[in-house]
Amino acid sequence: MELKRFINEVISLGFPTKPILDFIRILYIVRELPYERVIKISQYLPHPTETLFRIEDWVVKLLRRYDLIPSGISETTSYGEVANVRYYKLTEKGLQLGSQIFQKYLQDVIDRLVDVLGRYPQELIRIIALSAISPRDGGATWLAIKVNGLDLDTVFSRISSEFEMLMMSHEELIKAYMNSKRAYGDLRLVFDRLRKARVRMYEPQVYDVFISKVLVEYNGKVHEKALNLMEELSILGLARKVQVYTSKGEYSGDEYRAPPEIVYILEEYSANADLNEIRKMFLAAELMMRALSEKVTKHELLTALSKLGISEEEVKIALEVMYQQGVTSRYNEAGDPESPAFIIIDKEKAEEEVKRVINLIESIVLH
Repeated sequence: MELKRFINEVISLGFPTKPILDFIRILYIVRELPYERVIKISQYLPHPTETLFRIEDWVVKLLRRYDLIPSGISETTSYGEVANVRYYKLTEKGLQLGSQIFQKYLQDVIDRLVDVLGRYPQELIRIIALSAISPRDGGATWLAIKVNGLDLDTVFSRISSEFEMLMMSHEELIKAYMNSKRAYGDLRLVFDRLRKARVRMYEPQVYDVFISKVLVEYNGKVHEKALNLMEELSILGLARKVQVYTSKGEYSGDEYRAPPEIVYILEEYSANADLNEIRKMFLAAELMMRALSEKVTKHELLTALSKLGISEEEVKIALEVMYQQGVTSRYNEAGDPESPAFIIIDKEKAEEEVKRVINLIESIVLH
C-alpha cells in the first residue's frame, strides 16, 4: 500500500495518524516486538502474564483490519517450555509500508544522523555495516547488536559454524547428509563437507563480513563503541533496544536493532574505509584460534593466503617468531596438503597472543 493513500484513509476513518505511524515504524525497526509473556513454570493457574510492551487496542485492531500485522495468535506466539512469548510483527504488506514510513522519517532526521556519524571513525562504521550483510548473497539485513558481548572463544566458534553452513547451499547440505547416512550411518561426511566449504569464506569481501561480525559481537572496544552508536541512533528514532527470548521463553538479554536502510547508509558513509590493514592480522588470530581446537591443514592455509593475497613467506616468518617464543611450531614446509600447517605448543600463550592481536586490530579500527 502506498503511504499517502494509507494516511488519507486513516484520517478519513477519524483516527490520529501519529500513534499509528510511530508504531509501524517501531515494528519495522525491530522486525518483531515481544509484548506479552505467559509464564508456564509457575505453580499458579491460570499462568501469570508479564506485559512487555503496551499499545492502545484500537491501533492493533486497525493494523489487523489492513492486514499489516497477523491476526492469529498462533502466528505471533513462540511456544516455549518455560513461557510462551507473544510478538507484534509486520506482514509482508506491513513491511513494505513500514519501509516507506521509515524512509520518510529518515529524511526528517538525516542531518542529525550525519552529525552523529561524523563523531565515529569510518573504519568502525564500516565494520558495523558489514556485520549486517548476509555472507550468502551480499544483501543487507537487519542490524542487531547484543548489549552483552561474547568472549573470544565463543564468538569465533559460533560465527565460524554459522559461516560454514552459509558457504554451502541447501542442496549441497542435503546431498552430503544423505550420502553420509547411507555410507556410514552418521554425519561424518557432512562435517567434512562443511570444513571444505569453509575456505570459500576467504574471498576478501566475504571475509570482511566475517571479521566484522566477530569484532561487533566480541565483548571488546569495538562492541562498546558500536553500542554507543546504536544508542545515539535510538535517540534519533532510527534504532531500538528490544528484549530477546530463547526458544524456551527465557529472557536472554537485550539487543539493539536497526533496519536495512540504516545499513545502506552506514555502508555508503564509510565507502572509503579500507580494511586491508586489519585483514592480514585478523587471519593470523583466526587461524590461531582454530588451531587450538582442530587441525588447520596446509591446504586450508594456502587457500586462505591465495584468496586474501598474502604470501606463504609472510606466514613462515610470523610462525618462526611464534616458535621462538614457544607459542607454536615452525611452519610445516615439508607437509602435504592434509598435514597440519603448524601446531600450537603452549595453549595459554596462544590465547594471549590472539587477544593481543584482536586488541591491536580494535585500536586500528578506533584510531
